[in-house]
Amino acid sequence: TVRRRARRLRAALAALGPTAVKVGQNLANRPDLVRADYMDELMQLQDRVPPFDSAEAMAIIERDLGCAVGELFEALSAEPVAAASIAQVY
Repeated sequence: TVRRRARRLRAALAALGPTAVKVGQNLANRPDLVRADYMDELMQLQDRVPPFDSAEAMAIIERDLGCAVGELFEALSAEPVAAASIAQVY
């Protein structure tokens, strides 16, 4: 069905990463390009983006800042508090 295809498109964009999520977010606001049922599904990319792996996030922090997370921060949650298309909050 159309709804199922729309869900699969949203899931595929989320799996492809931040750039694809941004494309989906933009399409969600373009009724001149996308049908309403697809727009409804793509709008979920604006406020319901799944977080990426916390171990990967910690490795990026350590690589970019050159120290272990425990040396950099007094406290840091193990799981993100929020996730967005290009970042997540710990």
